[in-house]
Amino acid sequence: MIKKTMLFISVLIFSFAYLRAQESILEIDTLYHQIDTMQYRFARYVPENAHYHFQRVKPDSNNTDLLMSVVAAFTSKAPEHIVGTSVSNGKKRIYPTDAETAYCLIVGEEVKIESMSANHKSAIETAVKQKGDYFQQMHLVENAEAKSCEIFKNRATFRRALAQKEGETHLIESLDRMTIEDFTNTLISFGYEQAIYLDMGSWSEGWYRNEDNEIIRIGNNWKSSHLQTNWLVIRKNKSKT
Repeated sequence: MIKKTMLFISVLIFSFAYLRAQESILEIDTLYHQIDTMQYRFARYVPENAHYHFQRVKPDSNNTDLLMSVVAAFTSKAPEHIVGTSVSNGKKRIYPTDAETAYCLIVGEEVKIESMSANHKSAIETAVKQKGDYFQQMHLVENAEAKSCEIFKNRATFRRALAQKEGETHLIESLDRMTIEDFTNTLISFGYEQAIYLDMGSWSEGWYRNEDNEIIRIGNNWKSSHLQTNWLVIRKNKSKT
């Protein structure tokens, strides 16, 4: 009887662990980094059993399959459009630009961040053929080294980036105003090897879904929210059972 009870408990523990591993969640923690006398705070969003997706249709926060939404590429002045070439679910839209220095390619659960000089045309073709996603932005970190990003000059504001290390892709947001140089160097100090900027300023409105299924809005300036043209979302993986 004791052996049967122990076996039953073991099965329950294994089943719980399996279900937990299959659950789609968004882990959120706070990071800190000291620069001179100032300690800066950062929110880090880490998807588990979930994937990134770039889209040109505003995400519905009532869709419980979505865990997070932020803006990705820049938006032009009126008439508003996405700056640079973009692909969403294999559908391409072209607005030529010379400013952006990197691209983000998303195919399935794989995310690739590379310099625009690294076969970006081939990446666009891949996104189209495999019904993936692609957008262009500013390169912040390449192979754990800082990339020059002069368009922001020395202005201090809140920052957001998609960053990669050890095969994982995280979304990092500064909770204090800082220059792009300090933000980039902080990402490197956290061990990130690749990073691409995500639009902020008056386009910073985003949201995430907490464990209680509540929508928590993020960003400090929502002035241009009604003009947003594109979004990077984190979506739950479909159940394989």
